[in-house]
Amino acid sequence: MTDSRVLVLIGAGSAVFTRGLLADLISADDLGSWEIRLVDVGEEALSVAARLANLMVEARGAQERIAVRASTDRAAMLPGADYVVTCVGVGGRPAWQADHEICMEHGVFQPVGDSVMPGGISRLLRTVPVMVEIARDVAALAPGAFFFNYSNPMTANVMAMTKYAGVDVVGLCHGMHHVQRELAAFAGLPFEETSTLYAGINHLTFIYDFRHNGRDAWPIVRERMERELSQPADPADIGSIWENGKAWHNPFSWEIFRRYGAYPAANDRHVVEFFPERWANGDYYGKKLGVDAFSVPEILEWGEGRYQAMRAQAEGEAPLDESIFDRSTGEQEQLIAIIRSITFDRREMFSVNVPNRGAVPGLPDDAALEIPGVATARGLRPVQVPDLSAPLTSILARRLASVYLAVEAAMTGSRDLAVEAVIADGAVTDPAAAAALTDALIAAHKRFLPNFA
Repeated sequence: MTDSRVLVLIGAGSAVFTRGLLADLISADDLGSWEIRLVDVGEEALSVAARLANLMVEARGAQERIAVRASTDRAAMLPGADYVVTCVGVGGRPAWQADHEICMEHGVFQPVGDSVMPGGISRLLRTVPVMVEIARDVAALAPGAFFFNYSNPMTANVMAMTKYAGVDVVGLCHGMHHVQRELAAFAGLPFEETSTLYAGINHLTFIYDFRHNGRDAWPIVRERMERELSQPADPADIGSIWENGKAWHNPFSWEIFRRYGAYPAANDRHVVEFFPERWANGDYYGKKLGVDAFSVPEILEWGEGRYQAMRAQAEGEAPLDESIFDRSTGEQEQLIAIIRSITFDRREMFSVNVPNRGAVPGLPDDAALEIPGVATARGLRPVQVPDLSAPLTSILARRLASVYLAVEAAMTGSRDLAVEAVIADGAVTDPAAAAALTDALIAAHKRFLPNFA
C-alpha cells in the first residue's frame, strides 16, 4: 500500500475507541488505504487491540486497504504520520476508581471525575505531563501531522500541550455532538435541519442558539421542558447513566437553561461537577452523586465488561461482534467525518477544543475552549463566537481559574499549587480539608506523579 495514509493511535489499549475507529475506517471506502499504527505502554492491552483490529480487517476482507502495526515505542511509530490521535488514560480504570473512593472518604461526591473537582484535578496531575511529553514527540517526529486529542481532562490537556510543546492540537469529544442530536430529538425535529451556536469549555459548553431551518427553535424546546418538569419526577429517570431523552433526566441542565437561555452540554452527569457548591455532600434530587446518581462503579464495571468481551473476541474465545460495522455512535465518529472534510476540503463544521485566540471575547487567549471549527485541507479553523452572554462568559472564566493552577502544579510538581487548585475549584473550600484530600490523592498515585517525588 504505497500511497496509503498513516494514522498513529496513541493509547490504543483503550480498545473500545480502537475498535470503533477501525470499524469506521474499514467502512469508509472513499478514504482509501490506511496504515494504522497502534501504540500503548501496556503490552497486554496493546496486544488485545492489535489482534482485534486484524480480526476486523480480515472479517471485512479489507487487507488490501488497511494494514495494522503495533508497538510500545511511539518514537518508532510517529515518523511519516499523517494523523496522530491520542486516547490516553494514565492509570486506567483502577486510578479512576481510586480517585472516586478517596474523594468520597473526604466527603466529595462526583458522578464522573475526569475533568474538574478533586477527582478531575487528580487525573489532571497524572495526565498532563505525559500528554506534554507525547506532544513534544509529535512536534519533533511528525511535525506535518494533523494532531487530535481525546484524553481527559480535555481543557487542561489541550492548554498544556499547546503551551509546553508548541503544537497545534485539536481536542475532540462526542458530548457536544450527542447533545445537539438530543436537543433535536427533544424538539421532535430532524437533526439535519437544525443548527446551533455554542461556546464553553469541555463538558460545560453553552448552546445558546438553536434553530430549525433558520428559525428559533427554543420555543418548541421550552414548551416540552415546562410540560415535562411540571409533572412529578420518576425516580428512575434521575441519575441514570444512560440518556433517556426526558427532561427529568437532566433537571439541573434545564434549570440552567431556564435562567440563562442556554443549554449546557454535556448534560447533568458532567455539568453538575462545574457547580459543586450546589450539591452539598453530593445530594442531588434525592440521590447521591457518583453512588446512586450516575454511579461511578456502574460505569467502571460497564467499561471493564466491554473490554473483557473484546479481549475474548481477540483471543478467539468468542466470535467477533460484527454489529460494530453497522453503527457509528462512538467517540471516533466525529474524527472520521473530520478526516473526510480535510481530505476533500469540504469545510464542514465540528465542535472542537482549541486555544481561544480571541474567538470568544472576555476569556483568556490561551484558554482551550469548545467552539465551532471548520475542517479544511489546511486543518481546523475556529469560528468566532462574539455573542456569548456576559453571565455565561463569567461562569467559564471562574471555572478556568482552577485549571491554570492545576496545570502549573502538574508541570512543576508543586503540592501547594495543587492544593490551591482544589480550593479554587470550589468543592472543598476549607484549606486544611483541601490539603488533606490533595495529599491523599498524591500519595495514592505517586507512581504516576514523578514530578511530585
